[in-house]
Amino acid sequence: MPRATLQRTRLQATVQRLGDAAVVHLTGRLVRGEGCSHLRDVVLGEADADLIVINLAQVDRVDAWGLGVLLRLREWARSKQITFKLMNTLNQVEQVLRLTRLDHVFEFCSVRELFCLMHRAANIPKQAVVA
Repeated sequence: MPRATLQRTRLQATVQRLGDAAVVHLTGRLVRGEGCSHLRDVVLGEADADLIVINLAQVDRVDAWGLGVLLRLREWARSKQITFKLMNTLNQVEQVLRLTRLDHVFEFCSVRELFCLMHRAANIPKQAVVA
C-alpha cells in the first residue's frame, strides 16, 4: 500500500482539554484495526473528565467495528458518570448513524456547546506549579 494511502486511512486521535471536558479529535477512518484500539486507549485515559466529546469532522468512514467501539466507549463513560457525545459528523458517517438508528442513541455536541466549553475553559485560573 502506498504511504500516502496508509496515512489517510490510519486513525489518529488527539485530545484537547477544556477544563473538565476532553475533546478527542479524530482524523482518518474509524474502521476495524489498530486505530480503534488506539481510540479506546485514548478515551479510557480521560477517566477524570466530566465530559468526553468525539470530534468526527475529519473521519470519512466508519464501519460496524468502529460503531461498536463508539457504543462500548459510550457505555464505559456512562458507568463512570461521564457524559459522552459525538460532534461534527460528515455525510457518510451521519448516513451510517441514521441507517443503524444510532443517531437516536448517541448524544451530539453542538457548535454552541463547544464554544461555551472553550469560553469556560479560558476563564479557569491556571494553577500555580510548585517546583
